[in-house]
Amino acid sequence: MSDNANYYGNFESSSASKRGQVGLSIAKVYGYMFLGLLITAAIALGLGAYFGNVLLKDASSDLPTRFQSTNAIILLVLLITSFIGIIVLSFVVPITIARGRRSVLLPSIIYTVLMGIMLSTLAMVIDWSILGITFGITALIFGLMSLIALLSKGRLNGLAIAAMGLFIGAGILSLVLWILMLVGFFSGTLYWIVSLSVFVAVMLITIWDMARIKAIAQNGEMTTNISLYCAFILYNDFIYIFLRILRIVILVLGNRR
Repeated sequence: MSDNANYYGNFESSSASKRGQVGLSIAKVYGYMFLGLLITAAIALGLGAYFGNVLLKDASSDLPTRFQSTNAIILLVLLITSFIGIIVLSFVVPITIARGRRSVLLPSIIYTVLMGIMLSTLAMVIDWSILGITFGITALIFGLMSLIALLSKGRLNGLAIAAMGLFIGAGILSLVLWILMLVGFFSGTLYWIVSLSVFVAVMLITIWDMARIKAIAQNGEMTTNISLYCAFILYNDFIYIFLRILRIVILVLGNRR
C-alpha cells in the first residue's frame, strides 16, 4: 500500500515538475518576444518623435532648411537600409537555426532595431494615443490566442490548413480586384474581404505557431537558441496583427470624428 502511495506520489511530483518546466520554457519565449517589442517600440517612438519634430512641425512654414533636408536624407537612407536588412534577416535567422551552429541572438536584436526604424514613420504621423490603443487591443487578442493554444491538445495542424486555404482564396480575390482596378473599377467590399481573410489567416497561423511552441516545450527541446527563434516567430506575428488592427482603429476613430 505504501509502495503504491509512493509511486503515485512520485508520479504526481514528476508531472508537476514537468508542467513547471514547460511553463517556464514558454514564459521564456514570451519574455524574449516582449523584450524585442520593447526595443522596437523604444526606437520607433524615439526616432518618430525626433524626425517628426524636425520634419513635420515646420513643413508648412518657410522653405526647408539645410538641417531639415539633411535629416530627410538620413531618414530615407535609414528606411531603405532597414527595409533591406529586414528582408535579409528574415532569411538569415531561419537558416541559422536550421544549421544549428550559431546563436540567433544578435541577428534577432538587429532585426528588432531595424523594425523599430521602419515603424518610426507611424510614430511621426499617427497620434501616440492611437498607437497605445492599438497595442492594447493587439496584446489582448494575442493573449486570447495564446490561451487557446495552451488549452488545446495537439499541434492544431488543421488551423494551418485552414489558413493556407484563406491565403489562397485571398490571393485569387486580390487578382480579381487588381483586374477590376485596371478597368477603372474599385470594389471596397472585395478589398475588405481580402484584408479580413488575410487577417484571419494570420491569426490562425499565430495560434498554430503557439501550439507548436508548446509542443516543443513539452518534448523538452526548448534550448536557448530555439527559445529565441520561437520568440522571433511570435514577434513577427504580433507586429503583423498590430499593423492590421492599427488600420481598423484609424478607420473607426476617423469615422467617429
